[in-house]
Order: sequence, then C-alpha cells, then structure tokens
Amino acid sequence: MDPPSNKGRLPLTNVSNNVNQRQCKSNVPPPHHDPLSEEQLKYAPHGSEEAFFMYRKNQRKATYGEEDFFSLLSDEVLLHILKWLPKKTLLSCGQVNRRFNRVSKDETLWYRLDLSNRTLQFDGLVEVLSRGVIVLRLAQTSIVNPTPDSNYLEFPACIKVQYLDLSMCTVSVAVLGALLANCRALVKLSLENVPLDGRICAEIAENRKLEALNLTMCSGIDATGMRLMAKALTRLHSLNVSWTSLSAEAVQELVRNLTPQIVHLNLSGCRSTLTDEKVAVLIKRCTKLVALDLSDCTPLTEVVIKTLCKARKIEYLSLSRCYNIPVTAYLNLTELKTLRFLDLFGLVSDQAIATLKNSLVDIGINKYYHSSVARPTVGTKRTSIWGLRTRD
Repeated sequence: MDPPSNKGRLPLTNVSNNVNQRQCKSNVPPPHHDPLSEEQLKYAPHGSEEAFFMYRKNQRKATYGEEDFFSLLSDEVLLHILKWLPKKTLLSCGQVNRRFNRVSKDETLWYRLDLSNRTLQFDGLVEVLSRGVIVLRLAQTSIVNPTPDSNYLEFPACIKVQYLDLSMCTVSVAVLGALLANCRALVKLSLENVPLDGRICAEIAENRKLEALNLTMCSGIDATGMRLMAKALTRLHSLNVSWTSLSAEAVQELVRNLTPQIVHLNLSGCRSTLTDEKVAVLIKRCTKLVALDLSDCTPLTEVVIKTLCKARKIEYLSLSRCYNIPVTAYLNLTELKTLRFLDLFGLVSDQAIATLKNSLVDIGINKYYHSSVARPTVGTKRTSIWGLRTRD
C-alpha cells in the first residue's frame, strides 16, 4: 500500500499491514462507487498511522548452525586460541567484529615480532609499535617515509619495545630520530651500518637502562655525541663501536667517560686515532673488562701489551692486523693470567702462530673469526636477537 501522496513520501515495501480490520471497516468503499471516488479512497488513512508504520522485530530464533559459539567463550579462552595464530592471520581476525578486534590487540599476542628483510610503510611501523611489542627485529628492513598528507613522524607516546634490532635497516635520519625520541625503555639496541647524527646520539643517551649497544659501521658519531652516550649509559656492559671512523676527540671522550661497568668492548678499526696512551686510560678506568677487541688499530705498539697485562679480568683479546706490535711481544701475555683466547689474524705467519701456541699453552689462538660483542645475532641464529626468540 502506498503512503499518502500529499506528504511526498516514497513507497515503502517493508511495512506492517497488520491493521485492525474494525478500524478500517468504515473506510471500505461500497461496490457501486464511481472510479474517481475509489481512487480518492485509495489514499485515505486506514486506522492509526502509528500502527500502520509500526516496526516489528523478527523474533525468529537462530537455527542450529547459525549460533555464535564464540560468544559463549570468555576473553581469556579466546585469547588462548588466538595466541597460536600467525601474526598475519591475527590481523585478519581483528576485522571480524569489535570483540575480535579488541582481543586481537592484546599486548600478550604481540610480545615478539620479526619484520626483517621487508619493506614496511611508516603507518605500519606506527601500528606495530602501538601494539606493545617488546622484542622487535627490523634487520635489513626498508622503512618508507610517510606521505606529506599524513601526520608526519607521529609515533606512540610511550613505545614499550626493549630489544630493538635495526641492523642494516634503510631508514631516514629524521624517522630514526623521531622513533628513538619515543623509546625510553630500551635494554638492547643495534643500529649496525645505519647513519646517525647528533640528535640520534642524544636520544640513545636517554635510554638509561641500556645494557648492550651495537653501533658497528655507523657514521655521524662526533665527539659530543660520544660524550653524551658514554656519560649517560651507566648500565652499559656491551658496546661495539668498531669501524665508525671515530675522530681522535671522540675516542678521547670514550675512554675518559665510558662506564666502569663495561664488560665487552669492541674498538676495532680506529686506524689512526687509538693510541697506547688512550688504551692505558681505558684499562685503568674499566677494570671489569672481559672481552676487548682492538683489531686494526695500527698506532698500537708493544707498549700496549704491558698495559694489557695489568688488566684483571680480560679473557678474550683481539689484536689482529696491529702491525706495529712485534711478534715477540705477545709472549709477554703469559703474565695475563685470565686470558683464554687471543686472535691475531692477518698478522703473523703460520710458523709464528705455531710458536705462540707452544709458548701460550693455555690460550686458544685464532678461534673466532668475527666479533660478537653487542651483536644481536651470531652465526646462523636468524630467528632470535640477543638470545630472545623473535618468532612464535
């Protein structure tokens, strides 16, 4: 039945026609009325207009097979089910309904995440960090800069990530600076082969709980940035600044201000800036050193051997390609009672190595080809960083 035309309404198809017949009885035209009167009566109101347009909810019960069994489960049980799903499937589950969306964002489901060797949009990185990720691997990941019309460099206020691997990551200095500006809970950080600047060094220094820092092959570390990090990071026990092209002033700031709590230190690659005098300052200040890598520090002479023999706890020492140290000077390392491993790659002949092995009986020579100081992954273990799994 069409509504009254004088109100300009469109015809309705889903309306109730359950009107009291007694109310409509007086409006039924007699059979002998003319066609014009019947057309007028066609649009006459039939009983109460409120009853005519009454909405009646379908009370039909769901048949077997249409029931939502998930509604019978508590959030705790649903959470236990979702934790077995891969992260990609978990994202799809979040689009089912509001409840699934809420439960799928629980922080316990996003404790660890591996997005290495991928291209990641800026908004995707923001979304990941907002889920409360603690262990995050972004090694060799390319992070795309945000579009101009988006909220530029807007990260969550308090990022909870504690273990962050950005080794060989392609990321702009601006995005990296904004990211680290919101990270204050970092415990271990790797920025291997990532360009830095003074601001990024200052933001790293704000992570006072940092224990391991890998800056291998990083550029842009000046004396000011090194001083800020060395003074502020008092809990640091592992530091790798190898092949960072540190200036003489930066090396001076490091050896003078580095925390005495340091245990593992890699200073290799300081080809013209690390001298015997600076090593003496370092050994006197950092008495807890266990592993020390001074490879390719060519200014070092046999004087440094006498200095190293005064150390109390050094167990691993690397002096590979330190060409100004004569082979006979290494025989004095017998005075370093704690020494267990010595690397001298690319320095002496096989015959000289055999002689040293006979003289330094309790010391393993040339056992480690690569340094593992502060590095997140060692060898073939590509599914973990610093011994923590990154994949469920």
